[in-house]
Amino acid sequence: MGIKERRDVEKAEMKQKIMTAAIEIIEQEGYEKLSIRKIASRIEYSPTTIYLYYKDKAEIIKDMAQKLYGKVMDNLSQQDTVVSADQKVHKMMRIFIQTLCEEPEMVKAVMFSGVNVIFANDSTDGKPTNSGIAMFDELLADGIKQAVFRPVTAGHSWMIVSAMLGFVMSAIENQTYLLAGFEQLTEDFVGILLGGIKL
Repeated sequence: MGIKERRDVEKAEMKQKIMTAAIEIIEQEGYEKLSIRKIASRIEYSPTTIYLYYKDKAEIIKDMAQKLYGKVMDNLSQQDTVVSADQKVHKMMRIFIQTLCEEPEMVKAVMFSGVNVIFANDSTDGKPTNSGIAMFDELLADGIKQAVFRPVTAGHSWMIVSAMLGFVMSAIENQTYLLAGFEQLTEDFVGILLGGIKL
């Protein structure tokens, strides 16, 4: 391993230490009590070292959200490409829920922080947007063209994503994601959501 690769690994490891400490502090004391100083103390580094990686606690939360988003996108990229639009949407929704439930503490930290990183809203029409929602909108548009989804669903992916986030948070808070029947519960929930947009 070369010097650059070693530095990249060390940087990733340090960022993970910082995120892990931040998650623990948020879980124990709440986001309001999270500070760079507390994180530094927990991982036994100086605050100055933490500032080399993150300018503030909001940036740590944004990095966590990006990590979750990356994991969802990685899992989605493994989808079969020869399925209908409704099957793609169904699979996408299931993967989204399952992936987030694999990182319950990080999801709680992001959601409880109050930092708006889930829907990075640069839109001018009042609808939340990000690249994942844009991809979901495209899939819904394909489903409308294939006459499997109602035309009213165009551009409303953020509503479905909001419902899924609510389901994930409930599953995490109530620890239903740990139950043997959670996969079927997820299937049922996705089926209910899809039932509302199918023709």
